[in-house]
Amino acid sequence: MVHFTIEKLVKVCDKMSSWERFVIFLSEFAGTGTFVLLGCLGCLSGNPGIITFGFGFAIMICVQVFGHISGAHVNPAVTTAAAIFGKVSLINVPIYIVGQIFGAICGFELLKVLIKNHQNDAPNLCSPDPNHNLNSVQIFLSEFLLTLVLIWVCCGIWDARNKNKSDSVPLRLGLAVTGLAMAGLTLSGGHMNPARSFGPALLNNTWDYQWVYWAGPLLAGVVGPLIYKIMFLQINEDAKGCSEDIP
Repeated sequence: MVHFTIEKLVKVCDKMSSWERFVIFLSEFAGTGTFVLLGCLGCLSGNPGIITFGFGFAIMICVQVFGHISGAHVNPAVTTAAAIFGKVSLINVPIYIVGQIFGAICGFELLKVLIKNHQNDAPNLCSPDPNHNLNSVQIFLSEFLLTLVLIWVCCGIWDARNKNKSDSVPLRLGLAVTGLAMAGLTLSGGHMNPARSFGPALLNNTWDYQWVYWAGPLLAGVVGPLIYKIMFLQINEDAKGCSEDIP
C-alpha cells in the first residue's frame, strides 16, 4: 500500500546558496531563450518537417549546453514534474519558471529583431494556432496528452535505473520532442510548453486559447510524475524487495 506525505512526494527545500539559485535562473533564462529563438526560426519555413525537427534539435542543443547546470527544463511543465518527482525542491520552482518565461520573451524578441524586415510576412509567427475544426476541450486534450508523454520521457531519464545511460539524453529527448511535435502539429500545434507559447503570444498580441496552452501542459506536469512514481517506481521497489527475500 502506498502512503502519501508531502516529504515523500516532493522535496520542499535544499541547501543551495543564493548564487547557485541565480545560476539556475540564468541557465533556464538562456536555455529557454535559445530554444524559442531556434525553434521559432524554423517556423519561418512553413515546412512541417523543418518546424518539428527545428524544435527537436533546439531541445537537443539546450540539454547539451545547459543540462548539467539546471537540468535544462526550459518548460514550466517539466519543472513542475521535476518537483513532484523529487528532482527539484519546491523553493526553486518559481526561479525556474520565471527564468523560463523571461527567456521565452527575450528569445522571441531577438527573433523579431532578426526578421524585422519580414515581420509582415508572418504576423503571428510561432503563436498558438490550433486546428480551427477543434474546440477548446479537444485542444486541451491534445496538449495534455502530448505533454504527458513528454513528462514520462523525462521521468524515465530521471529514474535512478537509468543513471548510467545519460550520455545520449540530448539526442533521445530531442527526438522525443520531434516525434511528439509531429503528432500534434495538425491538432494543437504540439507546443507542450507554456513558456514557448506565452513568449510569442505576448509579443504578437495573440491570446486565443492561451489558457489551454498553460492548463493542459501543467496538468500533465502534475499527473505524469504521480502516475510514474506510484506505478513504476513502486513496482520496482516491490520487485527489489521480493528479490532480496530469495536466499
